[in-house]
Amino acid sequence: MKFAEQMLAALEQENLPEAQKYFQQALQDGTDEEQYWLAEQLFQLGFLEEAEDLYELLLAKYKDEGELLVRAAEVAIEKDDIEGAMEYLEQVNEQDDAYPESLLVLADLYQMQGLHEVTEAKLEQAKALLPNEPVIDFALGEFYLSTARFASAVQSYQAVLDAGVTEFAGSQIYERIAESLASSGAFEEAITYYEKALAEQEDVNTLFGLGLTSYQAKDYTKAIHALEHLKEHDPGFTTLYTYLAKSYEENGEPDKALQALADGLKQDEFNKELFLEAGKLAWKNDQVKDAEHYFRQAIALDPEFIDAILEVNKILLKKADYEGIVELVESLEQEILTEPQIFWDVSVAYQELDNYNKAKESYDLAYPHFANNATFLKEYGLFLREDGDVAKSGQVLAQYLTFEPGDEEVLSLLDYE
Repeated sequence: MKFAEQMLAALEQENLPEAQKYFQQALQDGTDEEQYWLAEQLFQLGFLEEAEDLYELLLAKYKDEGELLVRAAEVAIEKDDIEGAMEYLEQVNEQDDAYPESLLVLADLYQMQGLHEVTEAKLEQAKALLPNEPVIDFALGEFYLSTARFASAVQSYQAVLDAGVTEFAGSQIYERIAESLASSGAFEEAITYYEKALAEQEDVNTLFGLGLTSYQAKDYTKAIHALEHLKEHDPGFTTLYTYLAKSYEENGEPDKALQALADGLKQDEFNKELFLEAGKLAWKNDQVKDAEHYFRQAIALDPEFIDAILEVNKILLKKADYEGIVELVESLEQEILTEPQIFWDVSVAYQELDNYNKAKESYDLAYPHFANNATFLKEYGLFLREDGDVAKSGQVLAQYLTFEPGDEEVLSLLDYE
């Protein structure tokens, strides 16, 4: 394998002309074994054109060799030549030892195209040929997990475990089972498997899975333990901070919850979601000034962040800062002004500022979205009455009474007995 080894040595030294020279020699004078080995190495290194040349050369000699056809298909896939990959795979004979592998690669291709029924059929065909092959069970597990068939995923992954395999292609099987169980709502059982996965190997994604699932299972102490441990291992794993804060909050420790979010913002000062969560927590704990600051920081990062905009409006309404609401809403881009709650918020502000034309315009826009909201209907109906539209006010208030038939104030306005 002297030409192949010399080419790889030249590539390691970044001597491309020398590498190309040895590649040509391997093409012309290398043995079949050398060419096949070099093709595998070049494929791993990302030299797809050269790997393809070698496989094509070998296929000219061994056109029906299934393993060569599968390898050539894998190169074609990496080159985004899906049609070419299909052509290679369809040439693999059913009697060839590589046929089950060709079915797995075909399944991947069909899944990439969203053809789930065909994908499953190819996997099941491979399973029928090799019923005790962990590679196929793992592929089935991945397919079922990706298509939200969690019970089937667990069954397939369990078959991998039964074969004595706990890790495959960098994936921990215990963790995959845990993810499947958690996704189906079986949180307590999932926690057991996350803990088994961590006993096998500590991994940040598994720690997060344990923390999140423990939070979902309302085991906040366990969630805090897992997420704090993750924080120590990888403080830059910013998704953890939201659930760590929520776990502390549910555990009756609001100060630690706010500190968790503050720690997260130190790691990622451009994370609008963390600012939003910090604002909600501060608002919940009557820290109004801090809450507004956090929400406005989120809006500064994303002027179209509707969740933060609505939270600021809540604060401004509570403070009776109607000018502030109008100023904020009128600064928004037109495409954001489709959120019904914004129409309701600003209609109240315009009404309080005696800008009845603008208030009516906003109330009218909000009305179709809140026709089943008793609070809105009463506000809107009373506004219309104050604005002089008695007829429409009567219609809206009558609609309100279907929700609150005992409201004496409205009944008296409408002269109900």
